[in-house]
Amino acid sequence: MRLWILIALLCGAFVLTACQPTRVLNTVVPSGSYNRLADVPYATDSRQQMDIYIPSQKPLRENIIVFVYGGAWDQGDKNEFEFVGQAFARLGYVTVIPNYRLYPDVEFPQFIDDIAKAIAALPEHLNEPCPSPDNLILMGHSAGAHSVAMLVADPRYFDEFVPFSPTVHALIGMSGPYDLPLEHERVKDKFTTVEGDEANPVALAHENMPRTLLLHGGSDTIAAPEHTEKFAARLAELNVPVETRMYERARHVALVASLASPLRFWTPAYNDIQEFFELHQLNEICTPESDITN
Repeated sequence: MRLWILIALLCGAFVLTACQPTRVLNTVVPSGSYNRLADVPYATDSRQQMDIYIPSQKPLRENIIVFVYGGAWDQGDKNEFEFVGQAFARLGYVTVIPNYRLYPDVEFPQFIDDIAKAIAALPEHLNEPCPSPDNLILMGHSAGAHSVAMLVADPRYFDEFVPFSPTVHALIGMSGPYDLPLEHERVKDKFTTVEGDEANPVALAHENMPRTLLLHGGSDTIAAPEHTEKFAARLAELNVPVETRMYERARHVALVASLASPLRFWTPAYNDIQEFFELHQLNEICTPESDITN
């Protein structure tokens, strides 16, 4: 009974506010399906740390998921998104959730630089031979969706910060502002150095983008659904495989919150992502090279 009371309180918080009470979700998701490597450094700033969720049961999946949370580039913390690490570790994916530096300490492009630096540090902290950081799925929500879209739309981030050549097998964006409105009050102060379209995934998209799944809430008033529609249309023009899922009643934070097991009745986003993995063979089991050659 206590669980359902908490769920009711969470529902009220999400419906009535635009805040992110996501930390509370961590208290009601199942435990035991993963080991969490917490506060793993990838650079020297106190914000440049990541959590790595290692599934408890093997075999593991071949791809590593890197999830980037949102917060308008001026708020958010990886500790609030343990429920995301749990959700995908339960499916067998090593899941990485990095913190990154925030405004006003930094502005664009340093938010995105930090995600690239976190990816660059993965080989140092993953002791198992399998999975390899060479195989990635990038996933993000809100400002985080913008960041992961930028990582695949503009190759300079990987070229400058990642000393190896990972393959991004899929991009999954949730509620992202892909056609970034630089004049918006929550954007303009954080993107003052932008020249031209260098912060716009819709404009930067190219034919070598990875297979993409875009999810959005039809009742989102923070990042309008038109962002996903424009990005999907541009990818389709480029012949990049792209799929969209629009959830008519879902609001901005509710979409990512519905990844948590107690709130999956809100949207089928978790099942849709899982089906996307299965359909496109992104759920392959990881086999160490030594096992293949023996």
